[in-house]
Amino acid sequence: MKVRIADLHHEWRALWPLLWPLLEPALRRSPDRPMPDGPPACVDAERWLLERLQAHDTQLWAVFDGGTPIAAVVTAIQDGGAERRCLLWLIGGRRARDWADGFLALVEGWARALGCTALWGSGRRGWARVVEPRGFRRIPDLDGQPAWQRRIR
Repeated sequence: MKVRIADLHHEWRALWPLLWPLLEPALRRSPDRPMPDGPPACVDAERWLLERLQAHDTQLWAVFDGGTPIAAVVTAIQDGGAERRCLLWLIGGRRARDWADGFLALVEGWARALGCTALWGSGRRGWARVVEPRGFRRIPDLDGQPAWQRRIR
């Protein structure tokens, strides 16, 4: 299983049609917006997310099994007062238990190099089975959904 960041400057045209269907359900369910200008209902969500990715407000990661993408993740670096954290914002695809360890190792090193002190995210209660064995702990809910965080410094 290979985990790598998708370079939008060079690969997004080829990858996006394969990754968007994985991300769309997560975007539609997401209460947490990395930017205050989340897409209103009348806005094309795909276009809005592409604009965020192209503006480097968010980062696109792809998980491949061989040459086939099986998952996609969108992260966002958030500065909050004295702390910088990496939001694991949108996660879509399948077989998360198979690739979570490799992905988290990669994103943790990347986030730490950017000065982040934690990885965090929120979502369905079922995510507890994936994130809690990997060192994430519950933090206050976000818009009624459970949230987890793992310190990386």
